[in-house]
Amino acid sequence: MPEALPIFPLNTVLFPGMTIPLHVFEQRYRRLVSELLGPTLAGGEAGSRERGPARFGVVWIELGHEVASESGQGAGGADTGVPNTAGSSSHPSLPLVSAVGCTAVVRDVRTYEDGRYDLVIEGGTRFTITDLDDVDRSSPDDYSTASVALLPEPMGPDAKEHAERVRDLYEVYQQRLASIGMASEVSADLPRDPIALSYSVSVSVVLDSAEKQRLLEAENAATRLAVAARFLRRENRIVAAPDLPNLPAGPFLNNGVSFN
Repeated sequence: MPEALPIFPLNTVLFPGMTIPLHVFEQRYRRLVSELLGPTLAGGEAGSRERGPARFGVVWIELGHEVASESGQGAGGADTGVPNTAGSSSHPSLPLVSAVGCTAVVRDVRTYEDGRYDLVIEGGTRFTITDLDDVDRSSPDDYSTASVALLPEPMGPDAKEHAERVRDLYEVYQQRLASIGMASEVSADLPRDPIALSYSVSVSVVLDSAEKQRLLEAENAATRLAVAARFLRRENRIVAAPDLPNLPAGPFLNNGVSFN
């Protein structure tokens, strides 16, 4: 059954089980958070830390500016507008977002007197957007909502064999990163369940956002693990090269709100 979700576009691909902090100051997304959490949590005293159960949808921005509220720096703090999926609107605008995203639950919130929020969110269930509502794009208070279909999490054929292969490749990956002083922040103790493993590896391997999105959209855990294995083989070759080519250092050096 379709479900209506508020949509929060980010330059980060959110996976089930992944947690990220967000700093929210853009007006339309302040309103989204306020309505999600309700008056008690959203209007608490500055510095308070509470938990809220409400969920919304996070989608990756394929083209256009990041929501300014993710880091406080997107688009120079300018209003980034409301998103579109490819072919979803007769009035094309940016940002253009992927049709497959992940639900997010607010696990922690800090409110400020000026209306800003610090959140910690956790990824829940994958979804695909079936209809993205039109909103008044001239209004700084309007955010997008979408009708979404939650996606199942099938295991897929030969998932256990793919999982063992990925564990071996990931161990090599961790060792090679450590040898050049770039140890991953994610623990080497990977889950045994192939579905959980597929997401844990997807979160922790250094990839560009388009590749992360490809992993999120995989139809089952076996496919996701097979794709992750190909990425790991490539990354292991790159890290092992005598002269390390232009490895994207941002994911290792950035201590901000985006972990990709």
